[in-house]
Amino acid sequence: MKIQPGTVMAVVAALLLSAWAWRQLGRTPQVPAASAANCSQEAIRAVSDPVARSILASRCAKRADHSEQK
Repeated sequence: MKIQPGTVMAVVAALLLSAWAWRQLGRTPQVPAASAANCSQEAIRAVSDPVARSILASRCAKRADHSEQK
């Protein structure tokens, strides 16, 4: 029985993807505090990690919502 090259490549890709996902699961993103300086559009876009960026944007939105209610 001969192993197809596509099968080998698929197995290697699955292993690499699994290793990357396992590493990402244990990682906690470092999110900057939601301050006036960090809540500008440029500062939010400057955050490279998409998870940290979305957390910061959410915190900034909550901060803006609370300041409007007062």
